[in-house]
Amino acid sequence: MNRMTHLSLLTSLKAQADALSALKPAVRDDAPDAVHQMRVAARTLRANLRTFEDVLPGGKRRAALIEELGWLGDALGPAREAEVLKAQVLDLLDRTPQEYVLGPVRTRVEAVFALERESALGLVTEAMDSPRYRRLLKHLDAYFAAVQPDKDPDLSRLHRRVRTRMQHALPMPPGADRDIAMHEARKVARRARYAGEALGLTTKPIKALQDVLGDEHDRVVTASALTDLAAGAYQAGENAFTYGVLLGLVRCDSRDFDRNVRKAWKAARPSLG
Repeated sequence: MNRMTHLSLLTSLKAQADALSALKPAVRDDAPDAVHQMRVAARTLRANLRTFEDVLPGGKRRAALIEELGWLGDALGPAREAEVLKAQVLDLLDRTPQEYVLGPVRTRVEAVFALERESALGLVTEAMDSPRYRRLLKHLDAYFAAVQPDKDPDLSRLHRRVRTRMQHALPMPPGADRDIAMHEARKVARRARYAGEALGLTTKPIKALQDVLGDEHDRVVTASALTDLAAGAYQAGENAFTYGVLLGLVRCDSRDFDRNVRKAWKAARPSLG
Protein backbone atom coordinates (compact mmCIF):
# COMPACT_ATOMS: atom_id res chain seq x y z
CA MET A 1 0.00 0.00 0.00
CA ASN A 2 1.17 3.55 -0.71
CA ARG A 3 1.11 5.21 2.71
CA MET A 4 1.68 8.74 1.35
CA THR A 5 -1.12 8.35 -1.20
CA HIS A 6 -3.53 7.20 1.50
CA LEU A 7 -2.49 10.09 3.73
CA SER A 8 -3.04 12.58 0.90
CA LEU A 9 -6.48 11.15 0.20
CA LEU A 10 -7.62 11.20 3.84
CA THR A 11 -6.23 14.70 4.37
CA SER A 12 -8.15 15.97 1.34
CA LEU A 13 -11.40 14.28 2.36
CA LYS A 14 -11.20 15.56 5.92
CA ALA A 15 -10.41 19.10 4.75
CA GLN A 16 -13.58 19.16 2.63
CA ALA A 17 -15.63 17.77 5.52
CA ASP A 18 -14.21 20.38 7.89
CA ALA A 19 -15.05 23.13 5.38
CA LEU A 20 -18.74 22.18 5.50
CA SER A 21 -18.76 23.05 9.18
CA ALA A 22 -16.36 26.01 9.14
CA LEU A 23 -18.22 27.81 6.34
CA LYS A 24 -21.63 27.71 8.04
CA PRO A 25 -21.44 31.20 9.66
CA ALA A 26 -20.33 32.81 6.40
CA VAL A 27 -23.04 31.00 4.43
CA ARG A 28 -25.71 32.05 6.95
CA ASP A 29 -24.53 35.66 6.59
CA ASP A 30 -24.42 35.34 2.78
CA ALA A 31 -20.77 36.42 2.80
CA PRO A 32 -19.18 36.81 -0.65
CA ASP A 33 -18.41 33.45 -2.29
CA ALA A 34 -19.36 31.49 0.86
CA VAL A 35 -22.22 29.57 -0.75
CA HIS A 36 -19.97 28.72 -3.68
CA GLN A 37 -17.16 27.48 -1.42
CA MET A 38 -19.49 25.25 0.59
CA ARG A 39 -21.08 23.89 -2.57
CA VAL A 40 -17.66 23.04 -4.00
CA ALA A 41 -16.67 21.34 -0.73
CA ALA A 42 -19.86 19.26 -0.71
CA ARG A 43 -19.51 18.41 -4.40
CA THR A 44 -15.83 17.50 -4.11
CA LEU A 45 -16.36 15.31 -1.06
CA ARG A 46 -19.34 13.56 -2.61
CA ALA A 47 -17.47 12.92 -5.86
CA ASN A 48 -14.42 11.50 -4.11
CA LEU A 49 -16.44 9.26 -1.82
CA ARG A 50 -17.98 7.82 -4.99
CA THR A 51 -14.72 7.62 -6.92
CA PHE A 52 -12.80 5.86 -4.15
CA GLU A 53 -15.54 3.39 -3.24
CA ASP A 54 -13.09 0.50 -3.74
CA VAL A 55 -10.55 2.13 -1.41
CA LEU A 56 -12.70 3.38 1.46
CA PRO A 57 -14.49 0.78 3.60
CA GLY A 58 -17.94 1.12 5.15
CA GLY A 59 -20.15 0.75 2.07
CA LYS A 60 -23.53 1.55 3.64
CA ARG A 61 -22.18 4.41 5.76
CA ARG A 62 -20.37 5.87 2.77
CA ALA A 63 -23.45 5.54 0.55
CA ALA A 64 -25.55 7.37 3.14
CA LEU A 65 -22.99 10.18 3.29
CA ILE A 66 -22.99 10.45 -0.50
CA GLU A 67 -26.77 10.79 -0.51
CA GLU A 68 -26.75 13.47 2.18
CA LEU A 69 -23.98 15.43 0.48
CA GLY A 70 -26.11 15.37 -2.67
CA TRP A 71 -28.98 16.86 -0.67
CA LEU A 72 -26.74 19.64 0.67
CA GLY A 73 -25.37 20.41 -2.78
CA ASP A 74 -28.90 20.63 -4.17
CA ALA A 75 -29.87 23.04 -1.39
CA LEU A 76 -26.91 25.30 -2.18
CA GLY A 77 -27.13 25.09 -5.96
CA PRO A 78 -29.95 27.51 -6.85
CA ALA A 79 -28.45 30.38 -4.84
CA ARG A 80 -25.12 29.99 -6.58
CA GLU A 81 -26.72 29.60 -10.00
CA ALA A 82 -28.78 32.78 -9.59
CA GLU A 83 -25.63 34.67 -8.60
CA VAL A 84 -23.67 33.39 -11.59
CA LEU A 85 -26.45 33.98 -14.11
CA LYS A 86 -26.98 37.53 -12.94
CA ALA A 87 -23.27 38.28 -13.31
CA GLN A 88 -23.14 36.73 -16.77
CA VAL A 89 -26.19 38.57 -18.10
CA LEU A 90 -25.02 41.90 -16.69
CA ASP A 91 -21.60 41.35 -18.25
CA LEU A 92 -23.28 40.83 -21.63
CA LEU A 93 -25.30 44.00 -21.07
CA ASP A 94 -22.14 45.97 -20.26
CA ARG A 95 -20.70 44.82 -23.60
CA THR A 96 -23.77 46.01 -25.52
CA PRO A 97 -23.76 49.48 -27.17
CA GLN A 98 -26.23 51.73 -25.40
CA GLU A 99 -28.21 52.38 -28.58
CA TYR A 100 -29.18 48.68 -28.52
CA VAL A 101 -30.41 48.77 -24.92
CA LEU A 102 -34.13 49.44 -25.24
CA GLY A 103 -36.33 49.56 -22.17
CA PRO A 104 -35.62 48.80 -18.50
CA VAL A 105 -33.38 45.82 -19.25
CA ARG A 106 -30.93 46.21 -16.36
CA THR A 107 -33.73 46.85 -13.90
CA ARG A 108 -35.55 43.69 -15.00
CA VAL A 109 -32.40 41.55 -14.92
CA GLU A 110 -31.45 42.71 -11.43
CA ALA A 111 -35.00 42.34 -10.10
CA VAL A 112 -35.55 38.85 -11.54
CA PHE A 113 -32.29 37.41 -10.25
CA ALA A 114 -32.58 39.18 -6.91
CA LEU A 115 -35.96 37.50 -6.43
CA GLU A 116 -34.58 34.12 -7.47
CA ARG A 117 -31.58 34.46 -5.16
CA GLU A 118 -33.72 35.58 -2.23
CA SER A 119 -35.90 32.51 -2.66
CA ALA A 120 -32.85 30.28 -3.04
CA LEU A 121 -31.18 31.70 0.07
CA GLY A 122 -34.28 30.70 2.00
CA LEU A 123 -33.54 27.11 1.02
CA VAL A 124 -29.93 27.55 2.15
CA THR A 125 -30.95 28.94 5.53
CA GLU A 126 -33.47 26.13 5.99
CA ALA A 127 -30.75 23.57 5.24
CA MET A 128 -28.20 25.18 7.58
CA ASP A 129 -30.72 25.22 10.44
CA SER A 130 -31.94 21.69 9.91
CA PRO A 131 -31.22 18.59 12.02
CA ARG A 132 -30.32 16.89 8.75
CA TYR A 133 -27.33 19.20 8.25
CA ARG A 134 -26.16 18.69 11.84
CA ARG A 135 -26.46 14.92 11.45
CA LEU A 136 -24.43 15.06 8.26
CA LEU A 137 -21.56 16.88 10.00
CA LYS A 138 -21.69 14.45 12.92
CA HIS A 139 -21.66 11.40 10.67
CA LEU A 140 -18.80 12.79 8.58
CA ASP A 141 -16.72 13.34 11.70
CA ALA A 142 -17.44 9.82 12.92
CA TYR A 143 -16.67 8.26 9.55
CA PHE A 144 -13.32 9.98 9.09
CA ALA A 145 -12.31 9.32 12.69
CA ALA A 146 -12.51 5.60 11.97
CA VAL A 147 -11.92 5.06 8.26
CA GLN A 148 -8.66 3.66 6.91
CA PRO A 149 -8.11 3.01 3.18
CA ASP A 150 -7.54 -0.69 2.56
CA LYS A 151 -6.49 -0.66 -1.12
CA ASP A 152 -4.40 1.41 -3.47
CA PRO A 153 -6.42 3.98 -5.44
CA ASP A 154 -6.94 3.24 -9.12
CA LEU A 155 -8.32 5.98 -11.37
CA SER A 156 -8.15 4.02 -14.61
CA ARG A 157 -11.88 3.28 -14.73
CA LEU A 158 -12.77 6.94 -14.15
CA HIS A 159 -10.27 8.03 -16.79
CA ARG A 160 -11.82 5.60 -19.28
CA ARG A 161 -15.20 7.20 -18.61
CA VAL A 162 -13.79 10.64 -19.44
CA ARG A 163 -12.34 9.32 -22.69
CA THR A 164 -15.59 7.57 -23.60
CA ARG A 165 -17.71 10.66 -22.92
CA MET A 166 -15.41 12.94 -24.88
CA GLN A 167 -15.14 10.55 -27.82
CA HIS A 168 -18.94 10.39 -27.89
CA ALA A 169 -19.47 14.16 -27.70
CA LEU A 170 -16.80 15.51 -30.03
CA PRO A 171 -18.14 14.16 -33.38
CA MET A 172 -21.71 15.25 -32.68
CA PRO A 173 -23.17 18.16 -34.67
CA PRO A 174 -23.93 21.39 -32.77
CA GLY A 175 -27.27 21.35 -31.00
CA ALA A 176 -29.06 20.37 -27.83
CA ASP A 177 -27.90 16.75 -27.89
CA ARG A 178 -24.28 17.78 -28.16
CA ASP A 179 -24.73 20.33 -25.37
CA ILE A 180 -25.99 17.54 -23.11
CA ALA A 181 -23.19 15.19 -24.13
CA MET A 182 -20.55 17.86 -23.45
CA HIS A 183 -22.10 18.59 -20.07
CA GLU A 184 -21.94 14.90 -19.17
CA ALA A 185 -18.29 14.82 -20.24
CA ARG A 186 -17.62 17.88 -18.12
CA LYS A 187 -19.08 16.24 -15.01
CA VAL A 188 -16.87 13.18 -15.40
CA ALA A 189 -13.81 15.35 -16.10
CA ARG A 190 -14.56 17.28 -12.93
CA ARG A 191 -14.65 14.02 -10.96
CA ALA A 192 -11.30 13.02 -12.46
CA ARG A 193 -9.83 16.36 -11.48
CA TYR A 194 -11.15 16.15 -7.91
CA ALA A 195 -9.78 12.64 -7.56
CA GLY A 196 -6.38 13.59 -8.93
CA GLU A 197 -6.13 16.58 -6.62
CA ALA A 198 -7.03 14.39 -3.64
CA LEU A 199 -4.10 12.12 -4.49
CA GLY A 200 -1.68 14.98 -5.05
CA LEU A 201 -1.46 14.41 -8.79
CA THR A 202 -1.03 17.03 -11.51
CA THR A 203 -4.49 17.93 -12.82
CA LYS A 204 -3.87 21.17 -14.71
CA PRO A 205 -4.70 19.76 -18.19
CA ILE A 206 -7.90 18.13 -16.90
CA LYS A 207 -8.92 21.36 -15.17
CA ALA A 208 -8.32 23.26 -18.41
CA LEU A 209 -10.63 20.84 -20.24
CA GLN A 210 -13.23 21.16 -17.49
CA ASP A 211 -13.02 24.97 -17.72
CA VAL A 212 -13.58 24.98 -21.49
CA LEU A 213 -16.56 22.64 -21.12
CA GLY A 214 -17.86 24.64 -18.15
CA ASP A 215 -17.71 27.95 -19.99
CA GLU A 216 -19.77 26.52 -22.82
CA HIS A 217 -22.29 25.01 -20.41
CA ASP A 218 -22.63 28.43 -18.77
CA ARG A 219 -23.38 29.93 -22.17
CA VAL A 220 -26.08 27.30 -22.80
CA VAL A 221 -27.71 28.07 -19.45
CA THR A 222 -27.40 31.82 -20.02
CA ALA A 223 -29.08 31.52 -23.42
CA SER A 224 -32.02 29.74 -21.80
CA ALA A 225 -32.24 32.43 -19.11
CA LEU A 226 -32.24 35.17 -21.74
CA THR A 227 -35.15 33.49 -23.49
CA ASP A 228 -37.10 33.51 -20.23
CA LEU A 229 -36.19 37.14 -19.56
CA ALA A 230 -37.33 38.13 -23.05
CA ALA A 231 -40.65 36.35 -22.56
CA GLY A 232 -41.18 38.13 -19.24
CA ALA A 233 -40.36 41.50 -20.77
CA TYR A 234 -42.73 40.92 -23.69
CA GLN A 235 -45.56 39.89 -21.38
CA ALA A 236 -45.00 43.07 -19.35
CA GLY A 237 -45.30 45.19 -22.48
CA GLU A 238 -41.58 45.99 -22.64
CA ASN A 239 -39.34 45.96 -25.70
CA ALA A 240 -37.62 42.56 -25.88
CA PHE A 241 -35.17 43.54 -28.63
CA THR A 242 -32.14 43.81 -26.32
CA TYR A 243 -32.50 40.26 -25.07
CA GLY A 244 -32.09 39.12 -28.67
CA VAL A 245 -28.91 41.18 -28.91
CA LEU A 246 -27.59 39.60 -25.73
CA LEU A 247 -28.44 36.15 -27.06
CA GLY A 248 -26.49 36.99 -30.21
CA LEU A 249 -23.46 37.84 -28.07
CA VAL A 250 -23.73 34.46 -26.37
CA ARG A 251 -23.78 32.74 -29.75
CA CYS A 252 -20.74 34.74 -30.85
CA ASP A 253 -18.89 33.74 -27.69
CA SER A 254 -19.50 30.09 -28.64
CA ARG A 255 -17.87 30.40 -32.06
CA ASP A 256 -14.48 29.14 -30.92
CA PHE A 257 -15.76 26.40 -28.63
CA ASP A 258 -15.17 23.53 -31.02
CA ARG A 259 -11.55 24.54 -31.63
CA ASN A 260 -10.91 25.25 -27.94
CA VAL A 261 -12.42 22.01 -26.68
CA ARG A 262 -10.47 19.92 -29.17
CA LYS A 263 -7.25 21.69 -28.17
CA ALA A 264 -7.99 21.18 -24.45
CA TRP A 265 -8.87 17.53 -25.05
CA LYS A 266 -5.64 16.92 -26.95
CA ALA A 267 -3.67 18.37 -24.01
CA ALA A 268 -5.64 16.43 -21.37
CA ARG A 269 -5.57 13.00 -23.06
CA PRO A 270 -2.05 12.05 -21.88
CA SER A 271 -3.11 12.69 -18.27
CA LEU A 272 -5.93 10.19 -18.66
CA GLY A 273 -3.87 7.23 -19.84
